[in-house]
Amino acid sequence: MHPSSPRGRLRDALLRVGERGDVNEADLSAAVTTALRELASEALGERSRVDLVTVGAEDHPWGRSLGLRLADYDVELPRVLLSADRSALPPQVQESCPTLRQEEWETVLLLSKLLLMALQSEPEPVRDGAAHHPQSTPRPPRSVAREQFCQALAAIPERPDLHPDELTGQLRTALLNFASETPDNKEAAHRIVVRHTGEPPQGSRLFLSRSGPAFTKAVLSAAGCPVPSCVLEEFPDLTQDEWNAVIQVTGLTLMAFEADPPRETG
Repeated sequence: MHPSSPRGRLRDALLRVGERGDVNEADLSAAVTTALRELASEALGERSRVDLVTVGAEDHPWGRSLGLRLADYDVELPRVLLSADRSALPPQVQESCPTLRQEEWETVLLLSKLLLMALQSEPEPVRDGAAHHPQSTPRPPRSVAREQFCQALAAIPERPDLHPDELTGQLRTALLNFASETPDNKEAAHRIVVRHTGEPPQGSRLFLSRSGPAFTKAVLSAAGCPVPSCVLEEFPDLTQDEWNAVIQVTGLTLMAFEADPPRETG
C-alpha cells in the first residue's frame, strides 16, 4: 500500500532507489523529487532549496551507482557530507540545540552520511566504451549489511509494536555492520537512541542519547550556516544555496524515517 503521509511517500520513494530490478531513472527521480518537495513544503515552507537536488547516477572505478545528488554541481550528497566530517559545530546549531557537543555533531554527520549512502543503489558494472547508459537498467540487490541498515531505519516509523530499546539495538548493530566496527563508529553508535515522543507516546524518532535533541532538529538547524571551509576545500564552487539544499534534503530524509506526528483533533 502506498504510504499516505508526506514522510511515508518520501521514505517509500527513497527505498526504491536501491531496490533490486529494472528501474527507469527518470520516473524514479520524479517520484523522489516530488515527495521531497511535498515534505519540504510542509516542513520548510519558502526556505526550501530541495529543488537543487535530484536522483542521478555516477560512474566510479568499482561501478555505477544511483542516488541523491546536486543537480548543477553534479556531486553525490554523501560526498559533500564526507568532506564536512571534520567541520566544527556551527554556532547556529549550538543556539538551536544548546546542550549539543562537538562529538555529537560529528555523530549527526556520520549517521546522515551513512543513511544517504545506504539509500544509494549497489554499484553495477560500468560497460567498457559505453558513452551513455540506458534509462532503464537492471540493478543488483542491496548488500545484506546495507539492507539491514535500511530496514532498521524503516522500522522506527513502521514498527510501533517494537520497544524503543529494541529499535535502538537493531539500529546500532546494523550501523556497525554497514560502517565497520571502528572505535569512532562504536562511540557514535552509542550516542544514537530511539525514543517515543508525545504524551501518551505517539511514535518514534531518532535522538542523541546524552544531550537529547532529535537528529532532524540538529540537521535542519544547520541550514543557512556558512559553507564549512573544509567543504569549500573539496568543492570550491559550491554555493550557499547548494549547501543549504544538502542540509535540507539530509534533514528531510531523516524526517522520512520518523513516525508521523500525532494529528490534532477537535
